Amino acid sequence: MRIKCPHCGATAKIRTSRAMSESVQEHHLQCLNIECAHTWVAHTAAVRTIAPSMTPNPKVFIPLSPRSPAVKSADKQQMELPMDSLHPRAMAMNTG
Repeated sequence: MRIKCPHCGATAKIRTSRAMSESVQEHHLQCLNIECAHTWVAHTAAVRTIAPSMTPNPKVFIPLSPRSPAVKSADKQQMELPMDSLHPRAMAMNTG
């Protein structure tokens, strides 16, 4: 991952990292431009899923991207389900 210094735009190096949660990391960075030498802390976070994990962690929820092929597949499967399986209220409305 290439991170640029917010001040001079030079490449920065991650000096240390630590996990803040299952999907968020905290990084201490240092600008490689010796004339700048800015040092700062940044966070990286998983914000949306493009392709679901083949070995998902049950403690982690990262929402699907609307453009994910998995969303299109899920929408297609949901459209093929009978109306009464979608929601209990739908079932009650269909019975009378």
